[in-house]
Amino acid sequence: MDRLIEAQLKRQNIPGLALAVMRDGRVIKARGYGMADVELGVRATERSAFQWASVSKQFTGAAILLLAEDGRLKLSDPVRVHYTNAPVAWSNVTIHHLVTHTSGIKSYTALPEFVPTVRKDYQPEELLDLVRHHPLEFVPGEKWSYSNTGYFLLGLIIEKASGQSYGDFLAARIFKPAGMTTARVNHQFELIENRVTGYNRSQSNRWLRSEFVSPTQPYAAGALLGRVLDLAKWDAALRPGGIFSDHARELMWTPVKLNNGRTFPYGYGWQLGEIRGYPFVGHGGGIDGFSTFILRLTREKLTVIVLINAGADSQGMAVRVADQYVPGLTRGSMKPQPDKDPELSARLWQCLSDMAETKDSKMLTPAFRSDFARSQRRHAALREDLRLME
Repeated sequence: MDRLIEAQLKRQNIPGLALAVMRDGRVIKARGYGMADVELGVRATERSAFQWASVSKQFTGAAILLLAEDGRLKLSDPVRVHYTNAPVAWSNVTIHHLVTHTSGIKSYTALPEFVPTVRKDYQPEELLDLVRHHPLEFVPGEKWSYSNTGYFLLGLIIEKASGQSYGDFLAARIFKPAGMTTARVNHQFELIENRVTGYNRSQSNRWLRSEFVSPTQPYAAGALLGRVLDLAKWDAALRPGGIFSDHARELMWTPVKLNNGRTFPYGYGWQLGEIRGYPFVGHGGGIDGFSTFILRLTREKLTVIVLINAGADSQGMAVRVADQYVPGLTRGSMKPQPDKDPELSARLWQCLSDMAETKDSKMLTPAFRSDFARSQRRHAALREDLRLME
């Protein structure tokens, strides 16, 4: 395991990583690799405090479920019941729509004018003003589309329904009961013990300190911070008999049903799916300087948590680690299968490769173009995998 991770850090040029592996809710491995701070020569450990980015969403979703069980809100409540400044266009948007990314409300992080303002401290109404006048992208419940605005609104709803700040409610109802002693909402200027430095790569492949992102922007969509050991305790708290009812746990991991009766593999802050036949629930996160992933193989009762202080394929790393305990998750541990149409495979590979490299294909969506800087690293890794298979 250690050799695998050290090789991946070198191959992907990752500064540091914290890992935790749980079986049946118990930690069977927890360790840091590489550097928490390259400039100061501080090693990463299992006690290093990383930003969690959108892994935070599962805590926001869980907070909503707790408040629903308290009777302080209903999942079917229109957003305007709890956020009275909502525009008329949001009248049919419910809390359920927000948590499951089916609201149709435009994500503020998708706005071109938002990108240059990452350092800015936003007041909640100021940030929501960025999207307030945009029409809904679809009828609520009709489609699924990832929206950080939805989770930002959920933070405000949690505060109104609970009478506490978002961070205080999480601390009282989730962090403390679960024993998550260092989990908290990030504050860029407070002294946080063992805080990890995030990094971005320059065009010459050198590490630079990552861009400052005001925590007022991700808020309930991705502003939590803590140790990988805190997330290990979170995994234990999610087990039967933990701090959530069976009903709440079922809602977390139930695919959302759309208006047409079909489902989409997303629950209350959790992705749902299968990896080569193995069912899982999980979620990733990405913010300047950090990438994260929590992977729970439900049938095998195995959880892998990976926190990285750079933009990297944290999900791929989590799957590689899980493969050490459940062989067959990755291509490398499976027997090679004959290609029934090598000519077609070669054409498809060349097509994808050309589109990614030129960036001017009409087939590329605006979302792909805006995220291409991150995609390049995965593209390079795919090329290397292909070379190794030849």
